[in-house]
Parts: sequence; C-alpha cells; structure tokens
Amino acid sequence: MKYSDKTLAYYNNLQNIGELDDSDASVGSGIVGSPLCGDVMKLQIKFDEDDIIIDAKYKVFGCVSAISSMELTCSLLKGRTLEEAKLIENDNIADSLELTKIKRHCSVLAKEAIIAAIDDYIAKKNKTKKHLFKISEKAVSHVTDLIKSQGDGCIGIRIVVISGGCSGIDYSLAYQMENESERLCEDCVNGIRIFYEEEDKLVVDGVEIDVMEDDFGIGFTITNKNQFNCCTNCTCNCGAK
Repeated sequence: MKYSDKTLAYYNNLQNIGELDDSDASVGSGIVGSPLCGDVMKLQIKFDEDDIIIDAKYKVFGCVSAISSMELTCSLLKGRTLEEAKLIENDNIADSLELTKIKRHCSVLAKEAIIAAIDDYIAKKNKTKKHLFKISEKAVSHVTDLIKSQGDGCIGIRIVVISGGCSGIDYSLAYQMENESERLCEDCVNGIRIFYEEEDKLVVDGVEIDVMEDDFGIGFTITNKNQFNCCTNCTCNCGAK
C-alpha cells in the first residue's frame, strides 16, 4: 500500500499517542471501529471549565492511515470549543492527508470518535450514565415476559456476537441464567439486565433492541448504527457492497 507524503509526515511524527484519566469528569472518551474490520480507535478529549479543548490523546489498532488520521484529529481539536470540534468533518481529515478512496473510511472513524468522545463528556457533565444498549418500550415488555417464563434462575438476556465476516456483524439474544453470569459484563437498561462478553464491548456498544411484528408472529430486531460495512470498497470478491 502506497501512502501519501502528508499521511507519512503525520505517521513519522507522532505527538498525541497516549491516555488521559477516564475517571476525570473533564475527559470524554470514545471508542469506535471493529476488530473484525481491522481498525479500532480510542480518542480522549480533555476540556477546561469553558468547554475549550486543552488536550487530546489517542490509541489505534489499525493501519498507517488510521494512525495518521487520529494524529491529525488530535492536532485539529486542541484549542477548539466543544461546538467547533463538532464541525470537524471527515472530509477535512481525508483531504488534508490525501487519503486514497479505499482508506477514507479511516477519516470517517476519526469523525465518529470525536462525536463519541464529546457525547461521553456531556454525559459525565450531566451526571448521566452512558448505556451500551438501547431497548424500546415494546421490547422491554416482551423481554420481561420471556424472562419470567424461564423461572427464577433467569436473570436477564445476553447479547451474542456473530461474525458475519467482512460483510459485518450480526447479533442474537439468549437467556442469561444466574449461575452462568459471573464471567460476564452487565448493563441495566429500563429494568432489563443485559449481559455480554468483556471482549465484545467494542462491537456491542450502540446495540438497539426492538420488536418486529408480521404475519409470522413477533420477533426481535437487533441493530447497531455504530457498526458499518467495512467492505464498501471491497476487493476480496465476497460480494459485500
């Protein structure tokens, strides 16, 4: 893979790799991407009392373009207000680095990381808990009934991650029994205890559970707007577009 001189300039002069204290209320953290697609980015932004960005750090599991995108993003963020940070677009990053078409998704992830970190900071500021999952009122009712039908040993539901290869990620639901929950992580949304594997946190963050009714009955839909098809420019002949 040939990278532009601008991409390599940032890659060869890394200034912003590192971590900030996530327990600090003035720090917002965002993790985006998917290990299955190969690029995962963690961005942390630190604000002062006037919501001006005074520091930004990142960690990346990914390619040269992904690392350079985050290096540039941190440089762009410093000194901006929260509202000004929201105005940074992925095209600004991609054009500045002269990313090729197949690598522009790195700039998209960088933009998503900015929004995720800002959302986390606002949630801390408002003292609200950030949930990994969303579950509709209709789904809450059906899930509650199903859990009760399993008896006292059933304490919630579990999100099961199914790799769809390079065409994306699928999810399914399973009952969670009390004697099988010790090794799992947990979130509680609208009174429903939702369990997941710790190593799946990156890919379950953003999952939304709803109910679908049709002529065949009632079923659950599980979607995640944070997980996107990494094969928009696929060249592996898998047919994913």
